[in-house]
Amino acid sequence: MKKIVFWGVFIQIFILIGLVSYAAMTKEPISEGNLSDLKGKWEGWRTLTRGDYRTELEIYNDTLPLKGKIIFHDVDRRGKMSGTNDVGFEQGKIRDNNFYLKWAGGKGEVDLSLYKDGGKMKLEGDCYLWGSRGTMSLKKK
Repeated sequence: MKKIVFWGVFIQIFILIGLVSYAAMTKEPISEGNLSDLKGKWEGWRTLTRGDYRTELEIYNDTLPLKGKIIFHDVDRRGKMSGTNDVGFEQGKIRDNNFYLKWAGGKGEVDLSLYKDGGKMKLEGDCYLWGSRGTMSLKKK
């Protein structure tokens, strides 16, 4: 019984630390004046109904339209890596103070907000990929 209580308290502390660190990041409106914050490499996860999948984003420039690529790492039904899908883009936009991208005849769409805390940055928001809705969270490298 003591082990169960210990692990329960440990898990609650871990969750609390995560919430506090998340709350410290402030949402930054994206505009033409701070596009340089977006330029570079980002990595993280996308969460869809089938699970969490590693995702990378690289933005090549700091002027509109934004250009770059998203790399979607895929996993098969057995949980094994089954390849990647690279999607290049040349029409990245700022919409409602977020990074917005739509491609391939409506097969994919991301709408990400920028969060900052000191030197740390993260892009987080909604995604629609090949018929599945989900979320995406990427940290700047």
